[in-house]
Amino acid sequence: MDAMAEIRQTFFEECAEQLAELEAGLLAIENGEADADTVNAVFRAVHSIKGGAGAFSLDDLVRFAHIFETTLDELRSDRLEASDVVVKVMLRAADALADLVTVARDGGTADASRNEGLATELKDLVAAAKGESPAEAAAAEPEPDDAADDADDDFGFVPVAVDLDELIGGGGGGDQVYRIVFRPHAALYAKANDSVRVLRDLLELGEGNVQCDTSEIPLLSDLDPEGAYFTFTIDLTTAEGEEKIREVFEFVEDDCDLSIERILDPETGSDDGAVDVDSDLADLLASLRGETSNEAAADAAPAAKADKPKPSKPVTAEQPAPAPAGSTTPAAEPEASAAAPVGAPVEKPAKADASEAKSANVGGSPTQTIRVDLERVDRLIDLVGELVIHQVMLSQRTYQAGLARASEVAVGLDELEQLTREIQDSVMAIRAQPVKSVFQRLPRLAREVAEISGKTVRLVTEGEWTEVDKTVIERLADPLTHMLRNAIDHGLEKPDVRLAAGKPEEGTVKVAAMHRSGRIVIEITDDGAGINRPKVREIAVSKGLVPAEANLSDEEIDNLIFMPGFSTASEISELSGRGVGMDVVKRSIQALGGRVSITSKPGKGSTFTMSLPLTLAVLDGMIVTVGDQTAVVPLTAIIETLQPKPEEVKGFGGDARLIKVRDAFLPLVDVARELAYTSTPTNATTGVAILVEAENGTRSALLVDAIQGQRQVVIKSLEANYRRVPGIAAATILGDGRVALILDVDVIVATSRTDGIHSNGLQQAAE
Repeated sequence: MDAMAEIRQTFFEECAEQLAELEAGLLAIENGEADADTVNAVFRAVHSIKGGAGAFSLDDLVRFAHIFETTLDELRSDRLEASDVVVKVMLRAADALADLVTVARDGGTADASRNEGLATELKDLVAAAKGESPAEAAAAEPEPDDAADDADDDFGFVPVAVDLDELIGGGGGGDQVYRIVFRPHAALYAKANDSVRVLRDLLELGEGNVQCDTSEIPLLSDLDPEGAYFTFTIDLTTAEGEEKIREVFEFVEDDCDLSIERILDPETGSDDGAVDVDSDLADLLASLRGETSNEAAADAAPAAKADKPKPSKPVTAEQPAPAPAGSTTPAAEPEASAAAPVGAPVEKPAKADASEAKSANVGGSPTQTIRVDLERVDRLIDLVGELVIHQVMLSQRTYQAGLARASEVAVGLDELEQLTREIQDSVMAIRAQPVKSVFQRLPRLAREVAEISGKTVRLVTEGEWTEVDKTVIERLADPLTHMLRNAIDHGLEKPDVRLAAGKPEEGTVKVAAMHRSGRIVIEITDDGAGINRPKVREIAVSKGLVPAEANLSDEEIDNLIFMPGFSTASEISELSGRGVGMDVVKRSIQALGGRVSITSKPGKGSTFTMSLPLTLAVLDGMIVTVGDQTAVVPLTAIIETLQPKPEEVKGFGGDARLIKVRDAFLPLVDVARELAYTSTPTNATTGVAILVEAENGTRSALLVDAIQGQRQVVIKSLEANYRRVPGIAAATILGDGRVALILDVDVIVATSRTDGIHSNGLQQAAE
């Protein structure tokens, strides 16, 4: 990959982060958190995307981002109120901006008519904020590639009215005169910041004169296109203090050389220990008045000492042509550092130390991160998995060799096992990421589905910082998309129906993530009408999915919606009615080693619960003997183990058996028979019962022949290397090189129940 392609890839990676920050900020504003920090974060996100897009000549993206940015500028200047209407327009604009980024990255075309309509709405908001008509606002709006907007267009400036006489005379009304020397580093532009916008914000604090020193520009043959060679000197007259001036440079202070010095006391007219009136200021004044430099200097000197400033004569000061080397560098200016290439470490000036100390005192040092290709991390995890396998192999062979547990070799192997576990935990932590990256996609999806279905929806997310393996996160997107669509399209009622039922017009869908028993659980809850069980049963019978005479429980009826080809939609739409959807969800979750369950209350709503492993790489398991095979039972499903006594085992319905555990009877599942390892029932009194709990909270006992031990095993996909086998979640390699199957506890228990054992009525049957 060439250097430009790498930069482009990095740009789009950062765009994804900026878009996520943009949407999160807008949603916070929608919830009433329109504080300055949030609004500024939203503005910076759009501004950064625009700046980077300009470097790659992504004109459509730049143009739309520019209009969006202008609207946000009105919002952060308190000229535009963050009303519900305004925020909804901006949320749709954020969606359009994301589409434009996707088109720029992957190719294709964007919806031009939609984008033009949104651009018009944004311009109308700006016009309303300024009290102008849309036509006037459009005429006044500069193009995004205007010299006044982009730092790389010859560093042009918007003409600013500056009262030079008052500036020289020291102003009045408590104004102070400050000299600011601002030299951007290359890193400032690499982060998509804009020196021109910084200068504009600075001039909003008062009246000032800006000069640009171009003396450091090298010959064309030595020019670094990513370098920074300009130094800006600003003489600013303002009633604000130095703290306000520093706030302007808050986001770029670490990426520039900056000095701020008060040069004149306007109340006494005395020199404040700084330099005298700069000769360049006199030269500029002379050129504007048509005088010689000497005449201007003579005119400026008494003006500086006058008790009252002369009547103001505002003039327009534009950027002069490139000045001779050193012509604008004041005596107090710090020595300019050499321009650094993008990404190179930059030595900060002394002024930055105070800022860093302040930042450290407030929130501590920011966490440093590096970007690493996922393939490298996957390779590292594979190697650690092999290390675990070989560590177990060594331990097992040591045991077979008859070495005492107290021997030096055995002690060394115990230490190796502990170290291997720590290495494995650390490596797995590298892949652990919060589910926030998936949850951030949901608000836009909810808005789109609500708009199509004509419903009003409020999406609530919880537990977005819950961490899970990156592989699981990547494969969560599709199931969550289907389930959120289902919750809005099928779960929530139309606004008029909700009002008639005494509910709020706005429906609520809640998506929550949490850790539970060593797994991640995600719940999607709606406050809709719940599952219409008679209708679901009727549809299933009409489609031939179940016999008409089938005696189904509420739970079994609810789970019919996961059957292939099942749909409750009466007509095909953009969202549903195609006979696919929830069956895809179930297969996707099962492929991750997870389960999905439903609880529903008619008229109150439904909850879909997904339970998934935290990682697809390793698990803690109990090694058991099943028939003549070795299997692994996930430790997270096990409650306890026990040796059944003859009086505790009861027959029920043919070959089915129950076991009494503390005055409660539970199904006793013969694992060897369920997996067809044997046709002869396992002797319950010589075997071991493992009490397990399924994801829906029901308990059962797995009957195995013996327990070999407990250890951490490396998960190998059976489906990827062989094929899917019911009742088997995955496989692993044991210390002796043999393959052991990892049991899918929920499927084994569910299969045994459909063969004739049901949890309801067990106590009565036993009695």
